[in-house]
Amino acid sequence: MDEPLRILFVSAEVAPFAKTGGLGDVVGALPKALAALGHDVRVVMPFYQTVREGNFALTEAFSDLHVPLIVGDRTTRVWRSLLPGSEEAGHPVPVYFLEQDDFFGRPGLYGAQEGDYPDNAIRFTFFCRAVLTLTARFEAFPHVVHCHDWQTGLIPAYLRVLPWLDARLSSVATVYTVHNLAYQGVFPAWAFPLTGLPPQLFQPDGIEFFGSMSFMKAGLLYADGLTTVSPSYAEEICTPDLGFRLDGVLRARRTALTGILNGADYTVWSPEQDPAIAAPYSAADLSGKVACKKALLQTFNFPQDLDTPVVGMISRLVDQKGFDLVAAALDRLLTLNVRFVILGSGYAPYEEYLTRLSTTYPEKIGVRLGFDDALAHQIEAGADCFLMPSRYEPCGLNQLYSLRYGTIPIVRATGGLRDSVEPFDPVTGQGTGFVFQEASGEALLTAVTEALAVFADRAAWWQLVQNAMRQDFSWERSAARYVERYRQLLAAKPRPSSAS
Repeated sequence: MDEPLRILFVSAEVAPFAKTGGLGDVVGALPKALAALGHDVRVVMPFYQTVREGNFALTEAFSDLHVPLIVGDRTTRVWRSLLPGSEEAGHPVPVYFLEQDDFFGRPGLYGAQEGDYPDNAIRFTFFCRAVLTLTARFEAFPHVVHCHDWQTGLIPAYLRVLPWLDARLSSVATVYTVHNLAYQGVFPAWAFPLTGLPPQLFQPDGIEFFGSMSFMKAGLLYADGLTTVSPSYAEEICTPDLGFRLDGVLRARRTALTGILNGADYTVWSPEQDPAIAAPYSAADLSGKVACKKALLQTFNFPQDLDTPVVGMISRLVDQKGFDLVAAALDRLLTLNVRFVILGSGYAPYEEYLTRLSTTYPEKIGVRLGFDDALAHQIEAGADCFLMPSRYEPCGLNQLYSLRYGTIPIVRATGGLRDSVEPFDPVTGQGTGFVFQEASGEALLTAVTEALAVFADRAAWWQLVQNAMRQDFSWERSAARYVERYRQLLAAKPRPSSAS
C-alpha cells in the first residue's frame, strides 16, 4: 500500500473563513476529501479581518515567524484552527493563518469599492514568502505543496530558482491549480524587484508579461504539475479565445496540465439533510420538492401555481456568466409559460434592467440583488430548472448542486458545464439536462423552450429528474484523481532521507 502523503494547500481563500467565489469553496472542501483518504493535509491562508471578526476557534501556533522581504523583514504571528466538518468526520485538517495587519487587516480580501488595493503585489509576495518560512517550522515536511490561483504563483518560482531557502525543498512536488485564468495577478514592472527573484527572470521566457509581471505566469512556468478545474477548461485555456494571452505558455506546458473536475460538498448541498429548505426530499420521495417549490413561490410573491415551471439563477450579473445572452432573450422568454427567480449582483446596468423587469412583470420574474446563502439553497431546491448560460465557466458548482437537487440544468457547452451535464434525449430517456452550443440569445431561448416541452411530459420529466439525482460528483472521486497526480509528480522527484 502506498504511504500516506503530506500535502500543504496554499490559498488566498478558504471557506468558511474567507471567500469571494468558487476558489474558497474548493479549498474548503478538497482538503477534507483528501484527509478522508488517509493523507495528512494542512492549509495556509492569510489572517484577514474577516477571520479576526468571524468568531472562529483559534489558537496561537507560532508568535515569532521571521519573514524576509526586500521592503523590510516582518515578524509574523501564526494562528491555527480546524477546517469545519473535518474533525467531526474523524480526519481533522489544520488551517494556519498568517497574521500581518499591515497587509491583511483590511475589510476586503483584494480591494475596496474603489478598486484593487495598490499594494497587492507586496501583500501576496509576503504571503508566498511567509508560507515557505512556515513550512520549515512544521514537524514533518510536506511531500506536496499545492498552490491555488495567482496569489500563490510565486511559490513554485521560489522553490525552483531559490533552492537554498531549504535543502528539503528539492524533494517537494509543486502543483499549481488555475481556477480562473482571467485573474492573473498582473502588476507593473517596478513590482518585480520586490519579489526577491533573480533579475534574469524578468524577461519574456520568465515572468515578464507584456512589459509587466504576472504572478500567475510564474506558477504556470515553474510548478511541477499544473491542474485546472475541468477537462474541457484545460483544453480551452490553451486556445487564443480563452487563454487570456497565456495560451502560449500553457501550450508549451500542455503535458504538465491536467483537468480535474471539481466536486460538490454533499455535506452542505444535499436535499436529504439541508436545514435551509422547506422540506427534505430524495430521488425516492420527491414530495418535499413540491413543498420547496411552494415555499419559493411564496418567497417571491408568485401565485401558488405548481404547473408553471420555475427557472432559477444564482450568479454574478456579468457577461462572463452569460447575462448578455439572458438580456438578449429575456423579453421573449417572458412570453413563455415560465417564471424566473434570480439571485445575484454585479454590473449595474444588468441590476437595473432586471429590477425594472421584475416591477413590470411581478408574476413572471423575481429578483434579489446581493447574496443570501439560505435563499441560494431554497432556489436550488424549489426551482424546476437552473440556468447557467456562461460564455466560459472553468468548472461551475451550481450545476452540480442542481443535479443533486433534481433541478435540471440548462447550460452552455463550455468548461465544466460541458463536462458535467449530459444532453437529455427524450427518445432514449438518457441525459441529465439541456445543453446549447452557440453563445447567443437565440440558442439560449431554444434550450429553455426544449426544457419546457419536456417539463410538460410528466413521465419524461420524472425520468430526467431521476437521472440527475443519481449523478455522483462527490469530492471523493476528484480527490482520488489529485492523489494519483501527486504520486506521478513525486515519482519524478528525488526523495532524500531528510525529507521523510
